[in-house]
Amino acid sequence: MQTRLNMIRIKEMMKKKNGFSLIELLVVISIIGVLSAVLMVNFVGTRERARDSQKIQDLNSLKSALRLYYNDNQSYPVQATYVSCSNSSFVSEIEDYFPTISSLNCIYISDGDYFVVNIQLESTAGTAISESQEKCGVEDDDLGDDVYVVCAN
Repeated sequence: MQTRLNMIRIKEMMKKKNGFSLIELLVVISIIGVLSAVLMVNFVGTRERARDSQKIQDLNSLKSALRLYYNDNQSYPVQATYVSCSNSSFVSEIEDYFPTISSLNCIYISDGDYFVVNIQLESTAGTAISESQEKCGVEDDDLGDDVYVVCAN
């Protein structure tokens, strides 16, 4: 008799389905959807900000290279009008101090005693742009609100 009861219990246990209900699956899917939406908002623009950080670093390195040039020559490379940093005459003067100058997509101007270099950024977030323009005495109306500037001061 005991064996028969055990067999009945085993059969009943086997009849029960082990799985998730539709409601449980919908709850899990909605939680995953909300989490992924929140995370995607945080990651949008990360690459642009990384490229902008690299551009700012490169511009500050160029500023240091121009100061070294000034120490050796007692003046900055003279460019009376705005020129691209990949301009051959400018590159030939500064590449001993900054070998990767031709890869920068920046604009340079100098009268020999003072220089201004600017570069277009992809993202306008943050205060670095306005601070750089204010420090160099450049109005954002002249360049735009996405241009980072370094100067001789």
